[in-house]
Order: sequence, then structure tokens, then C-alpha cells
Amino acid sequence: MSSPFALPASKLKRVILASTHHKPSAHALVRSYARALESLGVEVFVDLEGTEPLAQFASDFDLVISVGGDGTMLSTARRLVGATVPTLGVNLGKLGFLAEHDPEDIDAYLAGETPQGWQMESKMMLQVTLKDKIMYALNDVSIGQGVINRLLNIDMSVDDTHATQYRADGLVISTPIGSTAYNLSLGGPILSQNLRAFVITPIAPHALTNRPIVIEGSAKVHCTVKNAGTELALLADVQERLELSAGDTFTVCAAPTDFLHLSNSKRSYFEILRSKLSWGELPKLS
Repeated sequence: MSSPFALPASKLKRVILASTHHKPSAHALVRSYARALESLGVEVFVDLEGTEPLAQFASDFDLVISVGGDGTMLSTARRLVGATVPTLGVNLGKLGFLAEHDPEDIDAYLAGETPQGWQMESKMMLQVTLKDKIMYALNDVSIGQGVINRLLNIDMSVDDTHATQYRADGLVISTPIGSTAYNLSLGGPILSQNLRAFVITPIAPHALTNRPIVIEGSAKVHCTVKNAGTELALLADVQERLELSAGDTFTVCAAPTDFLHLSNSKRSYFEILRSKLSWGELPKLS
């Protein structure tokens, strides 16, 4: 689901500027945006450390501008679960897959230029529950070991039906937008961004028949870890973690709200795959 975003900066009333990027250039850019917005009469809330519980109040704002890179966008998205506010990412990092906008794009927008090709897209997120603790993920939920010294035995059920048992180094459960991250490096498929689904991909499975599987987005996946490796943990976007012990069961399902991603639709998704990930490129002859 997507819809055009054409709200001029002069019509904005309240904006959140978020960053977890510790480069001085990121903080300087946030301050520059804050001054430009305030000169337009916009109320600005600034979070430079990535610690504010944005979901508690973000729905009362018109826009979130996340300054840093893809990692900053992941952190911002998790802190916005429960809120409905469009978020755009300004890329100061390397890849810029989620943070699609260059700083110059925002400078032009704040100077009065009408957004061209900006689309507000609903991105499915994941919720993972372990006992009484909950984490959210925009890209993926993964099980990993600090030191890989034994295979993990993981029983998996989908809804109320037993699906399979994995003997593997770990497991990755990815959203469509996260299917191009950890999942892709493991040989998992790229999911179309319009799908309501997630893909489950084992890490170095013992059985060759344990292939990645795509599950409908309405399902609940229950995983029980039969044995514990060294420093075993459940990770959300490889940024937040919960410790796992033998016998623990965790559940993964769609988060209660989507992430409203403000993308630049002047390029198609396939163009982004080709330019950012070199998807489908033929080997270059010397």
C-alpha cells in the first residue's frame, strides 16, 4: 500500500528529528534542519541519542526525519511501533537502502520545493515475544550464538501446526524489506515489497532439505530452542537482544502497526536493487 506525499514544508506543524548517528556531521545536519523548520514556524522535537520513546507521542506529529543511515532508520522504526506518522531517512552512511534521501533533497524541501515522487509506503514489521518481553524488528529477527560450538535444535510450529525441526547454527525470520539483508546473504529469496509475508531461513542447516520458506503475514511462528549454545541470544535487527536458554519458546508475528516509510519512487524497487546491491549484474570481463 502506498500513497503520494506532497505536503509542503510550509504546511508542517510538528516534526521529529531523530538520529542515533554519532558523527558530528549528523548532529550538525539535525541542528540545521531544526533551524530551517523553526524559521517556518514548525514545532520541532529533537532526539540525538535514539533513546526517546517516540511511539508515545509521535502520532501527533506530521513527519519524522531520521538522520544517519539504514541503522538509524531501523532504530527509529522500532521506536515508532504503535504510532502512525510518515518517516523519511536521510543517508549519511554507506548503503542508503532504507535511508533513501540525500541531505540535498531535504534542503530543497525545506526551502519550499514541492516533493517529487515521494511515496508513503506501509512496511510490515515483526513482533517477537519471549515470556513477558517484547521486541520489534523492521528487517529481521534472528537466533545466534556468540561462539558456534554446536548445532542448535529448534522446533518450529506455524499457528497450531508443527512445521519442522531445524538443526542449524541459527535461524533468521525476515520481513519483505529485510529480505535483502541477512536473509539474502544466507541464500534466501528477495520478497516483493507489497507482500504481507515473512521468510524463515536457517543458518548453515545440517539437512540439505531445510530450505527457506515463505509464510503468510497473518501467521504466528512458535520456535522452541531445545539446547543452548554459548551466548545464545534472540536479536531484533541485530541491534536489540534477549538472552535465550534451553527450553525457551518465542513467538514471531506481524507487529500491531506498520512502519510508514517515505520513499523516493522516482526509482523502481528493481532499480534500487540493481544500484544498491548490484542485483543481477553479470561478471565483468577483464
